[in-house]
Amino acid sequence: SPLGLQFHEPVGHPIELDRVLGTEANYAGMSFLTLDKLNHLQYGSEMVNVVCDARLEHGPGLGTFAFDDEGVPAQSTDIIRNGLFVGYMTSRETASAVGQKRSNGTMRADGWARIPLIRMTNVSLKPGRQSLDEVFGADHAIYMQTNKSWSIDDKRYNFQFESVRMLKNPSYSGISTEFWNSCVAIAGPEHWILWGTPNCGKGQPEQVMGTGHGASPSRFRNIKIGSAYAG
Repeated sequence: SPLGLQFHEPVGHPIELDRVLGTEANYAGMSFLTLDKLNHLQYGSEMVNVVCDARLEHGPGLGTFAFDDEGVPAQSTDIIRNGLFVGYMTSRETASAVGQKRSNGTMRADGWARIPLIRMTNVSLKPGRQSLDEVFGADHAIYMQTNKSWSIDDKRYNFQFESVRMLKNPSYSGISTEFWNSCVAIAGPEHWILWGTPNCGKGQPEQVMGTGHGASPSRFRNIKIGSAYAG
């Protein structure tokens, strides 16, 4: 799902608190979601709600488990609430840095011989209330269903995306917060699907594991559209 990648990179990785605190930077950069933005940054429009949820009832998904690798129970954490940025993914060591009384259970390792890192669980966009007809009701729009490639800067802020479909090699690009503030419609729970990314990498040596991303079809306005055709 292109929308799953749209919050895997600009939302999921930037909320890993080790990136924010500067203890993870070599693999894919740091984060633009610095501590001063917590509870202050309007990350998206008021209909945008994102959670980090490892519980079975959220899935099951690629980021579902009972306990993380620090022994913390799976739980649901609000990341974006009514568009406002309100939460990070934390560990036992880092939780107090953002005023949490306990870790929200996101420390994971891809094997017994690896050091656990703060990792995405199931980072999902909560469903809205619109029907598909309402989501697709724009007079002029492009529906992107599959993606060709994805890139983002080292702060996870400025992204580029390409899709191969009936229009030849269309692409879109923008600033993460501007994109999510342009969200004007999200389909209801009957259209919500928990997708997944099976090969998310982090750390040195690299650790690869799966993360879940749930989403319903959504509509965004005034997005910069172009062509990825280089010929």
